[in-house]
Amino acid sequence: MVYNALAGTAVGLALNLTPEQIKAGIEGLTPVSGRNNLIHTEKWTILDDCYNANPVSMCASLDVLSFALGRKVAILGDMGELGEHEKLLHYNVGCHAADAGIDAVFLVGELSRETARGIEAKNPSLTFRHFGSKEELLAALPLLLSKGDSILVKASHFMEFGEIVDYLKNASGFTL
Repeated sequence: MVYNALAGTAVGLALNLTPEQIKAGIEGLTPVSGRNNLIHTEKWTILDDCYNANPVSMCASLDVLSFALGRKVAILGDMGELGEHEKLLHYNVGCHAADAGIDAVFLVGELSRETARGIEAKNPSLTFRHFGSKEELLAALPLLLSKGDSILVKASHFMEFGEIVDYLKNASGFTL
């Protein structure tokens, strides 16, 4: 988002807009749902990045989460359209998660079983769990999350992880 703001500022300056006009435009920006949105609630902070995922963006989001305050929790799902190496790519994301400096990883999706295998191989002491469905995960979340957690929600769009973001917002007294 910072890079987008910088690019917008450069365009605004090239179009002879005043700094005040540029600032107003940036402040009036409504982020696209599921695209790296930071949502603050009474209980936790949500990093909603559930619109799309690939191995590079998944690892980058885990790296961003590692700088968050509080306990760092990643809720990850499958990445689509990866071709014949999809299992290896999910496994590699698990290896990255294992060393990313986060506290817990909760996984949903058939390919995410490979992500779990990568975590287990690289850092079996990291708290992680694979769920058979979103519904199973949602039922368990009240026992898995704590006040003050920073929670990354990331998967490819077909996983419909927006439902998880909505649950997290509604379960905690959403405030922007």
